[in-house]
Amino acid sequence: MKSNGSLCEYQLSKHEFDLLASSKNRFISVKIAKNTDAPRLYRFIEDYLCFSGSKLQLIEDLILRNQGSVFLFERHGELVGFYALQMLNSLGLEALLQGNFDGAYPLECYLVSDDQPISGLYVWAYIAPGLAANGVRYVSYVLQQERFQGVNFYARPVTEEGVRVTLNLGFEPLEVSDDGLYCYTRLVNRGFRFLEAA
Repeated sequence: MKSNGSLCEYQLSKHEFDLLASSKNRFISVKIAKNTDAPRLYRFIEDYLCFSGSKLQLIEDLILRNQGSVFLFERHGELVGFYALQMLNSLGLEALLQGNFDGAYPLECYLVSDDQPISGLYVWAYIAPGLAANGVRYVSYVLQQERFQGVNFYARPVTEEGVRVTLNLGFEPLEVSDDGLYCYTRLVNRGFRFLEAA
């Protein structure tokens, strides 16, 4: 597969997550959520998703537990999308892969503090319709930083559209999982490299 004068060793997905560009977008701004953002994020989620079990406290905990794990996408100051991650330690990743991880109410012992190494990233939820999808490019950029390099991430899409988007970003279903868990293997973990074309 030729790309910009290089040969890629294998086929990439249509919108490979690790290769999304962080480009400036005059329509969408991205910011890290603070605790004061929790009420409007809660209302936004309730408007879009059937989260019957969601609680405001859950949103607050998610924002406070790992600073920088919840990204808000805004247009003219209005919330139009978000992307939220849970940062797992080795126990959390093991529980996730064994089907014992409750993404809505994770045990504290499964999650890292801000100064601990991350073993896995769990996509808690995201909504990015229309132009808000440009915000995901910024999330991809952030996940290239040293702390996240080589850390695979996981998701359980709950709608047909969610599955389609997940697959387009390079996630693959895990055969060992019977609860709809998908994994995105980071390019560095796939031995990805470019070779100069002859």
